[in-house]
Amino acid sequence: MLSGLVLAALLIAQLVFVVPGVVNRYDSTVDTLVSIERAKLQSAVRYTGVDEFDIPGTLLNNTLVGIRISDETGNLLLSKGETKQSLAATDTNVKTVTWSLLAANGSVRADVLLDISSVGWSTFLHALKLLGVALFSSIAGTLFALLGIARFYIHPLDLLVDALQTSRANGDGTIPEMVEFNDSEDLNPLAEEFNSLIDAQRTAARQVKVKQQYLEFAAHTDQLTLLPNRRKFEDGLKATVQEAARDNSKFAVFLVDLDNFKFFNDQYGHLVGDKMVAEVGNRLRTMMRDNDLVARLDGDEFVVIQKDVLDRDSAEEVAARLMSVATAPYEYRGFTLKAAVSVGISCFPHDVHAGQDEEMLGEEIVNNASVALQEAKSNGKNQYQLFNETMRSRLTARIRLEQDLKNALVEEQFEVFYQPKINIATREVTGAEALVRWNHPNRGYISPEEFIPVAEEAGMIIELGEWILRTACKQTNELHRMGYMGLNVAVNISAVQFTDGNLLPMVSKALRDTQLRPELLELEITESAVMHDPEEVIESLLELSQFGMRLAIDDFGTGYSSLAYLKRFPVDTLKIDRAFIIDISSDNDDVAIVEAVLGLGRHFNMKVVAEGIEDEEQLQFLKDQGCDLAQGFYISKPLELKAYISWLQSWPHGIQREASSNIVPLKALRKTGTS
Repeated sequence: MLSGLVLAALLIAQLVFVVPGVVNRYDSTVDTLVSIERAKLQSAVRYTGVDEFDIPGTLLNNTLVGIRISDETGNLLLSKGETKQSLAATDTNVKTVTWSLLAANGSVRADVLLDISSVGWSTFLHALKLLGVALFSSIAGTLFALLGIARFYIHPLDLLVDALQTSRANGDGTIPEMVEFNDSEDLNPLAEEFNSLIDAQRTAARQVKVKQQYLEFAAHTDQLTLLPNRRKFEDGLKATVQEAARDNSKFAVFLVDLDNFKFFNDQYGHLVGDKMVAEVGNRLRTMMRDNDLVARLDGDEFVVIQKDVLDRDSAEEVAARLMSVATAPYEYRGFTLKAAVSVGISCFPHDVHAGQDEEMLGEEIVNNASVALQEAKSNGKNQYQLFNETMRSRLTARIRLEQDLKNALVEEQFEVFYQPKINIATREVTGAEALVRWNHPNRGYISPEEFIPVAEEAGMIIELGEWILRTACKQTNELHRMGYMGLNVAVNISAVQFTDGNLLPMVSKALRDTQLRPELLELEITESAVMHDPEEVIESLLELSQFGMRLAIDDFGTGYSSLAYLKRFPVDTLKIDRAFIIDISSDNDDVAIVEAVLGLGRHFNMKVVAEGIEDEEQLQFLKDQGCDLAQGFYISKPLELKAYISWLQSWPHGIQREASSNIVPLKALRKTGTS
């Protein structure tokens, strides 16, 4: 395109001068030819008279093709050759001219026809020569211009492009290298601009890389301890399992958990607690090798993967060192801090099932270490525990039990049993404690001691506890409509329910829906749940008490109650645990504890219930000591609703009257035939 433009420009520039020259040459040649023919004719007629006018025939030639001569009056004197009429009117090669010529005895008029075609042809040939010269010179100029462009622009540009392509190829998808280019001063600014763009791109790339590195670090690093976090640990565990499966090697997983860390945080504050976590994490990291992995999973829980652990004895030695390092005391801001830790250990491949995929193997070994950790905590904490097959069996049974619990809630396999309570002084029935029973379709009745802890850990106790409460309130209200007006019901409240924050709305809704009077419902809360967070508990108990419900502390004496808090609790009843009742007839220590609890009850104006009464001697002793209420197998075992109704009908001492006037004695009910 550039060559064509240059050629056209040069050709047009030359034609601007050639065309006028050709036209001028044509006109000049014609004028010369006319002048020559006129001179010839003038010479021929100069000495010729008018009367005998004649000219030589040789004057007619290729140019002068016709002539008419007339005198001054217009009389025709001579006519030779072609006439104007005989020629085509459109013949542009014939030129007509009129001359005034001098003859011998006067002047004459000559009308001449000139054939100028030879002039046009010669002019055309001349124009072709000039056009050829113009075209040749234009082509030559174009080639010369192209050579200059190729030398000073195209070739340097090709070199620059080659340098850029080479830089990009060497960059292998990354930012290209800067180019050095000195072949053309005109292209140096372009090269400099390219280099400046590369420099800006490098700067931006460095910033992006720094951000990516930070995000990668933040995504895989615990910000408090700077240890790998759970995500990084999972990647490391997967790689370790793959390596061990490929090389037939061994490793061990250690779950390390700080004991009673919440209490530590509450005592020293979260800042000191964070320092403790960071210190333990740093100690664990410094004692392990570079190819081992130490990570913080969550809160106060760490995990250690140590490779090349030969056997379980070696794993125990590592666990002992971990505990020794983690529990060593240290000074911080005037405090002497000392952590207590529990460690769960699981070994690969000893503690996993072969044949699983690598992801499942990694998940299993961590779960096994977690089970071992829970075993260590349940055995007293501040110790390590190796995973074993017994734990695996318990784990499998627990998982199966948890799944069965979910099905039981859906299929309504639970039942509420009632264990009656009596007034020790009068032997009259005051009510009953509602106890949940699980009627498993295959295993029969399962003890609450087996499934309640699982329900609490699995988060199902809220739903189950609400069902127990509503069922107990509903059935107790049905008993009232049957005539047993004085009966109350006691329902156990789990610590999970108590701290859920939704206890009062749930209880009030149950009472409203079942139309049971609040004062006939007693909520039993274990001593450990009461003392978990006393200040929060006091506030919750006050709300429940103000609503009209009665409150009882169950298993009193088995926990670590503070008398300073006990006097602030709006509690109506203390229940003495059956452990202090069993040997009350023969164990002076149990007698002292029971007497102390009874004294506290009288001092704080609380009713005292003795659990686990198994004979008349125990009942009589408690009566002599001034105990208010009793329950146990001697009175009745827990009964399902129909059996409870039958027991009420057969109890010889009747139902304790309430202060309300609408309470009808049991004897009167029997007379009316009410069942």
